[in-house]
Amino acid sequence: MATITAGRQPITTGHLRIRIHPVWHVLVGVFWLAILVGIIGGFFFHWTWTGFPENGKLWDWLQLLSAPVFVSALPLIFRGRLNQADPKTAEQQSQADAGMSAQQAQNDLKVEEDRQQAATLQAYEDYILQLLLDRNLRESQPGSDVREAARARTLAVLRRIGENRKGDVLQFLHEAGLVYKGKAIVDLREADLSGANLSDAKLNGIELSGVDLSGARPNRTAFKWADLSNAELSGADLTGACPSTGANGRKLTT
Repeated sequence: MATITAGRQPITTGHLRIRIHPVWHVLVGVFWLAILVGIIGGFFFHWTWTGFPENGKLWDWLQLLSAPVFVSALPLIFRGRLNQADPKTAEQQSQADAGMSAQQAQNDLKVEEDRQQAATLQAYEDYILQLLLDRNLRESQPGSDVREAARARTLAVLRRIGENRKGDVLQFLHEAGLVYKGKAIVDLREADLSGANLSDAKLNGIELSGVDLSGARPNRTAFKWADLSNAELSGADLTGACPSTGANGRKLTT
């Protein structure tokens, strides 16, 4: 879409923007005024100083100037047509730009949210690793301060983090040996795992008793020997979980 600007009024025809300076209008107007005065004065009032009668007849001058007059009038003709079409084109372009801006804003928001959640998950993992290395979390006793700190941080992170990251938290704890059935170090009872995406997670033998798995999606999740006693499973799609029955005998169905 070009934009031709005559004076201060832009004419939009594409992405190219052309400006016609007001001085050019003045010069063209003065030129044609001088021609008009010369023809009228020379042929009708016999003003010899104009020089027109000496250089040709009136018909000759009309033939000579007809083409320049037509060319000079073209911008005025097309400007009127472009001004009529411009509001609709501008409105369509404005709507398209608004749609693209809204979509870009949504994409930027999604990227920023994902970045923040990734940072939250990384900070949590670093915290638990610090408890393992510096506070001897794995050898701690039930009810100890270090275990309570690990539980509190885990429950808080699961409430804040998105559904797609909750599975990462479980996988991390499972691989760290902190949530095995019968010897869980991090107590997950009442943990918010609602809507969690657990697809393809390897969670054999995990202790998930008393957790909230409502609306969870454990597609192709390995739950062999897992303990899901007293877990909230309403709305959870467990048809793809493997196996269909945990070691504690609870059927993995909604």
